[in-house]
Amino acid sequence: MCRRLGALRAKQISGNPQAALLFPSGYQANTSIIPTLVDRTGVVLCDRRSHHSILRGAQLSRARLLRFEHNDPEHLEKLITRENGGSGCVRLIVTESIFSMDGDRAPLAEICDVAERHGALLMVDDAHGTGVLGEGGRGTASHFGVDPLIDVKMGTLGKALGAFGAYVCGSHALIDYLINACRSFIYTTGLPPPVAAAAREAL
Repeated sequence: MCRRLGALRAKQISGNPQAALLFPSGYQANTSIIPTLVDRTGVVLCDRRSHHSILRGAQLSRARLLRFEHNDPEHLEKLITRENGGSGCVRLIVTESIFSMDGDRAPLAEICDVAERHGALLMVDDAHGTGVLGEGGRGTASHFGVDPLIDVKMGTLGKALGAFGAYVCGSHALIDYLINACRSFIYTTGLPPPVAAAAREAL
C-alpha cells in the first residue's frame, strides 16, 4: 500500500480539493480512510486529544501510532523528525480542526508547515468547523486560508448541516484511490437519496 500511495503522491495527490466522496457517518469515514491511506509499514501521527474514531482508524491501519501533545506543532515536529520511516514510507498526520470535547482550534497553519517540510500527508477532521467557520461555512481550513495545504479534508453532514453522513474532499487522484481501495466504502450502503438531498439543501 505504501508503494501505491508513493506513486499517487507523485501524481499530485495533494492540492486544492477537486472531488468528494460520501460515507454513512463520520465515525465510519475516519475508520475507513486512515487504514486505506497507511498500512503496517507506515506511521500515523495524531493529536493526543483526537476523536476516538481517528484513534480507531489508526489502530485498524496497524501503522506505528505516535500521539503528539495537544495542539503542539513543536512536539509533532520532534516526533516526525525522529520517525522518518525509511524510503517510501507513508507518514500521515491527522488532527481535528475544532476539538469536540474542548472546543479549541488546532494551529492548522503550523501543522501544515510541518507536513510540508517532511513530505507527510495531512488529514483534517473538520466535523465541528463545517458550516460554522469560513466564508459560507466552508470550514476551518478556508477560515485560516490553508485549504491548498491539506491533502484529506473530512467532515460530517450531521452537525451544522443537520442531515446525516460524512464526506471526504481531496484531489481527483485521492478520491479515485479511495473509490477503488477503501473497502468500507465499497462494501457498504450509500446514503438514502432524501438524506443526501437534505444535506445539499442545507449547503
